[in-house]
Amino acid sequence: MPRLCIGNQAGGVNLRILVIGADLVGLSCAQVLHDQGHEVTMIDSRAEIGHPQELPGFHTGEVDLSQYAPQIQLTETGCRRPWLEKSMAQKLPINYILRTDPATVVGEFDLKIDSETYHSNTQWFGGVTLQGREPQTEIIAHRADGTVECWTKGPLPEVEGGWLERFDGTFDQEFASVDASILCGIQLASEQKA
Repeated sequence: MPRLCIGNQAGGVNLRILVIGADLVGLSCAQVLHDQGHEVTMIDSRAEIGHPQELPGFHTGEVDLSQYAPQIQLTETGCRRPWLEKSMAQKLPINYILRTDPATVVGEFDLKIDSETYHSNTQWFGGVTLQGREPQTEIIAHRADGTVECWTKGPLPEVEGGWLERFDGTFDQEFASVDASILCGIQLASEQKA
């Protein structure tokens, strides 16, 4: 089972690398590159890492997230994705630039990696409700606090008592899990050449 801490694989030339996108793909990519000894700067147009939520907190178990379990409401099927993104960022000592258009960044970087290129045009709608009130949807992720995150491609159905939170995003179902996003970031980092 892959872990986020890849270990120090440093050796060779240390590069100044710009990673575009502070989501799970970008953060896991940056983690691998940082562990290899590179100087990493991350940029995102959002004002806060993890918000707004645009992808599910669905967890398949392919990636060991136990080091974040208390912070992210981790269960066998889900977690709070925004809290995972924020927790990863808190443990990753790199430079962060938020609320900035990547096209406006001035600086000398040996390599620029756009982690946002995997996004699709498939529209999804999600919501959080209490356990036992969740409707049948394509993606369901239970959280440790008794809430359930539900995502569907069609209109989000009404639930008893109403939704506690609603969100939407564009993604392919194969990237719906936090595990798939993290593994994509690890792969993205491994494909980079100076």
